[in-house]
Amino acid sequence: MDLDTFHRALDLLTPADVRRLASDLAARSDSPADELATRRAVLGIEHGVRLAHRRAEAARASTAASQAVVAGAKRRGVPLPDPDVTRVARAAAQIARGLVVGGAVAAEVRFLAEGWQELGVVHGLAA
Repeated sequence: MDLDTFHRALDLLTPADVRRLASDLAARSDSPADELATRRAVLGIEHGVRLAHRRAEAARASTAASQAVVAGAKRRGVPLPDPDVTRVARAAAQIARGLVVGGAVAAEVRFLAEGWQELGVVHGLAA
């Protein structure tokens, strides 16, 4: 999935989608091993961003991704601030940073996107 498609898909997330994603993301922090794997994926993406000299582009992409999640939730009547919206917005921002870099961090993006691809609006994200 390319970055533009991802940003458009985030805008389509329903409150139920956000709740399910937030629950999946929270479950990843229950296990120290899962938490460590998540941190390694995030660090791998950050390393890839630096090596590709794409910090500014990654920053713009991550901001747009998190804003898309928040704006979509707000439009659908979710009272903000909301911890689930925040959790999903942060995760979307990190995935977007990885999508900026592309193939060099594909494994890390796939790992962080586990669970997202089950949603129709982000189908193919982890492919």
